[in-house]
Amino acid sequence: MFPSKVSRFLVLTSVALLFIVSYTTLYLYHSVPPSYPTADSQVVPIQDAAPISEEPQVDYVATVAETTHEILTPDLANPTSSPIPTVPDEGSSQEQSDKELPTQELPVQEPSFQEPPAEESSVQEPPIQQPPAQQPPPPAYLDTGNDANAGASSQEELLPLPDPEVCPDDLKFLVRASIDLELTERVRYTRRYIRPDFSGAVNRDEVANITEPLIQGEVEVDLYDCGDVVIPSSAPIKLHVPNPHPDSTFEHLIFGIATDYDRLNDSISSFSHWISGTGAKIVAVVTDAKGKSSGQMGELQHNFDIAGINATLVKPINESFTTSQNHFSVLINMFDFSSPETKWYGLLDDDTFFPGSLKPLSDSLAALDHSVDAYVGALSEDFSAVRNFGFMAFGGAGAFLSAPLARKLATQALNCINGAIGHEGDTILRDCVYTNSKAKLTILPDLHQQDFRNDMSGWFEAGVRPLNLHHWKSWYKEPVEKMAKAAKFCGDCFLQRWRFGTDTVFSNGFSIATYRDGVESVNLQLMEGTFDKAESRDYDFSVGPLRDAYDADQKKSYKLREAEFAENGDLRQLYVRVGNSSVGELDQVVELIWQNH
Repeated sequence: MFPSKVSRFLVLTSVALLFIVSYTTLYLYHSVPPSYPTADSQVVPIQDAAPISEEPQVDYVATVAETTHEILTPDLANPTSSPIPTVPDEGSSQEQSDKELPTQELPVQEPSFQEPPAEESSVQEPPIQQPPAQQPPPPAYLDTGNDANAGASSQEELLPLPDPEVCPDDLKFLVRASIDLELTERVRYTRRYIRPDFSGAVNRDEVANITEPLIQGEVEVDLYDCGDVVIPSSAPIKLHVPNPHPDSTFEHLIFGIATDYDRLNDSISSFSHWISGTGAKIVAVVTDAKGKSSGQMGELQHNFDIAGINATLVKPINESFTTSQNHFSVLINMFDFSSPETKWYGLLDDDTFFPGSLKPLSDSLAALDHSVDAYVGALSEDFSAVRNFGFMAFGGAGAFLSAPLARKLATQALNCINGAIGHEGDTILRDCVYTNSKAKLTILPDLHQQDFRNDMSGWFEAGVRPLNLHHWKSWYKEPVEKMAKAAKFCGDCFLQRWRFGTDTVFSNGFSIATYRDGVESVNLQLMEGTFDKAESRDYDFSVGPLRDAYDADQKKSYKLREAEFAENGDLRQLYVRVGNSSVGELDQVVELIWQNH
């Protein structure tokens, strides 16, 4: 009997031990939080998971442990002490895939643990340390510089604007201008005074040589804290300049344009520079007047009135006319609103700009006989445009008709429009002139169509003396109203040039250029070919042979970006060279103060 009893005892003991081992194993592995099922293909890897919700978290480990009256929570202060299992995706590293599930020891008891129902599968996992890729971006003021443009934009939004009132009076203009010009917070600043010597005998086209440097005495100015800045003093520079244009009236001139309501309204400021208070008239066809209320048209008229512009606004003669047809048909309206004193009728584009007074234009026209049929203007500087459109007065430079010719064309305007072969207002006008008179195009020197694109530095730095400018807010971008304040101060001194020291050329109202190899290496008689198509030879007939454009390391340019008249009549100009922000270079500003006292 003994052997059988022993066998039964051993069997029962083995079964009991097997039960205890099996139960212990099942208990330990089933205690893994149910939000990390090791075989669930729907689990999102930690690095790709969405940010943890701010909703209250459910610690399922603690919930399970409550059945044994023990609460088990991960040590968040020391995350490595309670590792949280992850399921690596296919792209994870071998190190990640080798991570094991936690094996935290628990008392061997009989828990009443139950698997959560399927609908509770959204139970949140315990809070974990967010991977670096999921960290929120740093505040703008802690920008790391990884995105230079975005960082600059954020800085501009957060930083207050410079306050001119905390600076000395002689720096307030600089600080005010720095806001619109978006200058760096600190700038390298130079101030020079110019004492103009006005004379009627100045050779405007001579590039006079000034032995002393122009840019000297540079200091660093913090635009946000400039109360104690000391600007080095220096003697004023004496420059010989032409006399200012005398105040005159020009009732004998009338101008016609055709454009839409918005462009016309935007042009008031530039129109006022050259026509306000002069007695000359503008007749403007508002091409989209049909869609404007009487109140809107009255407001536009009021804007012209308060700008001191003698303007008459009219609707198109025919609602079906294109802008180009209206560009010519405005002549009918001009004739209706002219006076016996009117000698010249000028058809312009809405971006034709006269930099000084109307006196230079009036004087040039006065050299012609206004009592006979006269058709006056300028060709495009681009010979390809002349080949395409023909020999005619291009509208940006202006087409000017003597009173007798204007009278003839006004009576034939509708016939000319209906019988036109071309579609441009310039070509309609030319064909109407040739059909109804014996007048041929008279080219007026110093009128400019300015058919150039992009960088116009070479043209403006060539010593030209323009009666007008064109394309300045489309084909190229320059602040011509600010540039032309020089013409208000000293007449034909606008774009007049001087050499300073050994390496600098100053083009008044446009730029200060310094040359690495000195001015002696520059042929100032030739225009620099900075604009598009300069190498095409299409500009040779109009501006002569061009010299090659300089690279940035050969030529440093300070461009005029702001100008104003002070209360005492001084003209203050700011010439700016934008620094290379990628290497932390500051903007440079040269302020020239033309003394009027």
